[in-house]
Amino acid sequence: MRFEQLVENRILEGIEEGVFEGLPGEGAPLAPRDAERLAGDLWLAHHILGNAGALPEWLELARTIEQDRERLAAIEREHAALVERARSTGAWRRLAPLIAERRREFANAARALRAKQDRYNLEAPSVANERPAIWVEERLRRLDARVREARGAAGQ
Repeated sequence: MRFEQLVENRILEGIEEGVFEGLPGEGAPLAPRDAERLAGDLWLAHHILGNAGALPEWLELARTIEQDRERLAAIEREHAALVERARSTGAWRRLAPLIAERRREFANAARALRAKQDRYNLEAPSVANERPAIWVEERLRRLDARVREARGAAGQ
């Protein structure tokens, strides 16, 4: 008997015996976790491995990349808010060190993210799993342009 058939039979037996009744989420589809979504057709295998706490390193790396992307977006929002506050209040002298610190923090986080993305793309099992990497210097140019535009709009 094939493994898939054995598993299917055990599930059907469990259904007949009522083993699955009353469980949380009964009748609802399983929500895929990030690692499973990234695994494509191998999602079930990675779901089982994830439950056992044994995801492949490249999928663990994918999870940290997503967290790093969120953190980078938060730093960028903080930078934008500081620039807007400086523009609206004219407090460039007081806020310039904070704006510069957010830029440095963004640059460091973006370079670390890019290194992880490059490593991920090398370790992913197929080209279909690869992801586009962040273009660090272009993103930094955008931050700098935001400051220049805000200073220009404030007449400084």
